[in-house]
This record gives sequence, C-alpha cells and structure tokens, in this order.
Amino acid sequence: MRRFYFPEFIALLILSGCAVLDPNNIIGRHNLGTPAGPVPVPATYKDESWRPAALDYVWTTVNERYYDSKLNGVDWKAVRRKYEPVIMAAGSDDDYWEALDRMAGELKDAHTRVQGPKQVAQQRDQEAHTLGLTFLEMNGALVVTTVHPDSDAYWAGVRAGMTIIRIEGEPALARYHRLMTEVRDTSTPWARTRGALRKITAGDIDTSVTMTFARAAAVGDTNEITATMKRRKFRMPSEMSSRVLPSGFAYVRFSNFVGSMEDNLLAAIDRMKDTPGMIVDLRNNGGGSLSMANTLITKFLSEKTKGARVLTRNNEPITVAFIPVIRLETELDGDKESAYRHPLVILINENSASASEVFTSTLHDLGRATVIGQRSCGCLLGYLGYADLPGGGQLAYSEIGFVSPKGKRIEGEGVKPDREIKLAHEDILYSRDRTLEAAEAFLKTKDKK
Repeated sequence: MRRFYFPEFIALLILSGCAVLDPNNIIGRHNLGTPAGPVPVPATYKDESWRPAALDYVWTTVNERYYDSKLNGVDWKAVRRKYEPVIMAAGSDDDYWEALDRMAGELKDAHTRVQGPKQVAQQRDQEAHTLGLTFLEMNGALVVTTVHPDSDAYWAGVRAGMTIIRIEGEPALARYHRLMTEVRDTSTPWARTRGALRKITAGDIDTSVTMTFARAAAVGDTNEITATMKRRKFRMPSEMSSRVLPSGFAYVRFSNFVGSMEDNLLAAIDRMKDTPGMIVDLRNNGGGSLSMANTLITKFLSEKTKGARVLTRNNEPITVAFIPVIRLETELDGDKESAYRHPLVILINENSASASEVFTSTLHDLGRATVIGQRSCGCLLGYLGYADLPGGGQLAYSEIGFVSPKGKRIEGEGVKPDREIKLAHEDILYSRDRTLEAAEAFLKTKDKK
C-alpha cells in the first residue's frame, strides 16, 4: 500500500493508456492516502446489468494480477462456480456486495477485498457508521473495550470492562460465535474476529441494536443495563501523539501510516532523540503506506542495510514508465548522524497490521527493536490502490508480498512478540496498561546497563 508521486511528463505518458508503461495499471485507481472522488455510478449499465460485470471484473482481475500466480493454492475457477449463483441471486445490493466480498475471502487474504458503495463513501469521508463501541472475547465472555463518548452506549451508562450478556435477546457469545462462521475468511483466525464485530456494531445510520450489559459485581445492587442504541456517524481521522513519559522515556503512537503524518512523526522523534529509550506504540495501527514505513525504519538505523524483500507475480519490480517504484530488495539508507540510537521497544496487538508489520518485523530482524504485546494481525500483503467496479463498489487485490530481512513470512502468521502480555478483564475494567508498563520496565533495565 503506497501513494505515488510522478513528474507531469511521466503522468501524461501513463494516462495515454499504454500497458507497457503502466503494467500494473496503477494510474486511474484510488491510491491509499489520495482523496477519492465521488462514488462511481453505473452510468453505462441498465437495470442490474452491472452485477455480472462487477463479478467478472473481480474474478478476472484476481485471476490475472494477483501477486501469487498459484492464488494461494485456491481453485479459483471452482470458487466462481460456487459463488456465482449466490452472488447473482442476492436479494439486495448490500447482500450482493457482501457475497462478492466473501468470494474474495476464499483467498484468505485481508488485503484482497470488495467494498460496496456505502463502504467506499465511508472510507472517502473518513467515517464509521457504528454503535461506537468495541469488544473482545475474554474468558468465555464478550468484554467491552472502548466506548465512544458521543455514542448512545456511553450515555446509557456503558463503560469499558462491562460484559455483553444479550444481543437482541440472544445470548451474546452464541450470537458472536455464529457470526464468526458467517463472515468472510481472511488472513488469520484472529483477524476474522473483526468481521464478526462489524456484523454486530456497523450498519446504516439510525438503525438500532438492543443489548444487555453486566457491570462488575462490586458496583452495586443493579448489575445489568439494557439499552437500545442507534448506529451513528463517527469521524475517523488519522491521529498521533508523542511525549516524554514521567519515566523519562519517549513515547510515540499513531493510528496509521499516512503521508500527512510523516513530517510530524519524524520531527517528534528528533525532539526526543536524547531520551534513554523510546516506545513506538503500533497497537490498533492498521497500516498504510509502505514508503512511509521504510522512511520511519531508517530513522532508527545509523548504517545502510537491506530491509524486507518484496514478492511479485513475475518476480520483477513494480514499475511505471520503466522506473521502479517498488524494488524487490528494499535498500534502507539509515539516518546516520540524525538516527535515534537508544533502545527501542515496539508495542503491537492483533490489530497491528500491514505497514505496522513491515516496520516491526524489519527492525526486529535487524536487532534494532524489542517487541512487546500480543501477536500481530498476520495481514502483510500489499495493494497499489482501489479499482472502481461497475455498480459503485471498489476492489483491492494483493499485488505484492513480503519476506522479512531474515526470510520470515508474516502473512498468515503475524509478528510474535519477544514478550507476550496477555490481556486481562481486570486491566480493561481499571484502565491498566500492562503492555506499556512492561515496555517501561524493560527500558529501565537497559538504561541501568
């Protein structure tokens, strides 16, 4: 995933439509980090004739352009035979796009996916239409982990640490497990849980869900809250924070790898370059720009070295107008005198994905970082932008794979931390961050040495 910049004369050549100049068909797609235009409409299709056209585009594009010519060992023709009747018989447009995405999910690849027009619009506007809460399964219960302060849930008294007992009158855990079997497949089993979460919390604005929550037993005599909550529009802008902690160590956290954050992140690291240790918090960072990830990696390296190795369908670099824009061997120059040289800890969890995993696995393999937290998403492939589909949807398909400097495949496996910190219900209830505590404790031992 990457945003590209080209001189005008190259762009004009590419826009002429020459496949030799743009073999990967990068220009014309909505690249990550580039504001998308209006949602495309099926202007050239009458009635529902866009449906077979969109299906054919998705199937053919994956068949001809997927980074692995063996398609992860999947019989792609058999997949089409299985899904085409279901897709074409979909009773609504929403059902159509969901079924088409489930077909893409047969590759077990989080980056190859289909988005319907509603999802396209939300991504363009940096919005989420949800209940405004998240949860995890812990010790046989669904535990609320975050509650947005503008959500109906918050104003009904729901707080992090409560457990969800019932959803629409059905036992919550049973409903969650049922949805786990219905959502599309993806890179890892633990990444699939996000699909079940979205099935419960996401949907059209003003649609509602009734849930019953349980407080901790010590709170008082009424341990349950039943609330009917509407899905609302929440802004999801990119965010970052940086500071020197009371312990004296530097701390940086950012939500994703987007080019607009790069200068501020580099400046924050420079401001804290004299601290005895730094923590880069990539928990819940879903990734983004490969170029930005490599730029940040060099900030922690003094010398030139090789980074992650890139895999492509034809074992050749990604080029535009014969100029390599993604090489098979990543060259990391190092920041020489300006590099941060003190001990580095990277925090990850199951939602740390894509560019986060490039950043973490590269610095870990190079012996430059210690990793603390939970195993990462295992969602490390790359696409070069969204392709518009008939009917207003979009397709992302994996065009590059990655191997860490030591030859490890992260896709389907995840980055395993040097020290795993298991989440506990009590920590959520009392807002305790054991992962950050462990990082500071580790850096203190390094500082004494």
